[in-house]
Amino acid sequence: MVTPRRRKGYTLMELMVVVAILGVIVSAAPRLLNGIYRFSRLSTARLEIQKNARAALSNINRGLRQAQASSVVIDQLSGMPPHSRITFDRYKPDGSIETVSYYQAGKVLYLSSQGATGKKVADDLRYLAFTYPKSDDESIISISVTFERATYEGGAKALQMAVEKVRVMN
Repeated sequence: MVTPRRRKGYTLMELMVVVAILGVIVSAAPRLLNGIYRFSRLSTARLEIQKNARAALSNINRGLRQAQASSVVIDQLSGMPPHSRITFDRYKPDGSIETVSYYQAGKVLYLSSQGATGKKVADDLRYLAFTYPKSDDESIISISVTFERATYEGGAKALQMAVEKVRVMN
């Protein structure tokens, strides 16, 4: 009795199917990797601007609560948007008075004390505005900020936040 010979290897049809499947996978991989990269850049940008916005608003809010309402001046630096600088006096723990200023210069938010060079508070600032929501009450100030960060292929992610009614306590 003759035993059938077992052939080892793959047929041409099996190889063609494998090549076709690999071709589909390889052609889809760059698009998938590009989408993953874009998503990670967008997520990172969103987290960074949220962190900057929260820290900046918290810092400004804390400072404004300690301000003397009669000393608040809202203006702008040369070449910057209107209402993008606020200057006020506040009491220091030793009882002396300190002049503080928050302002936008380019895409950076600065804090200046006693007229000194500003200290950077936040990056990626697109717009900053201080206003009085009620013109008859100068103890309430509204803050509006927009942060923007580049994401991918010329795109940008922006976050606009507004804090209404920051009450000046002094």
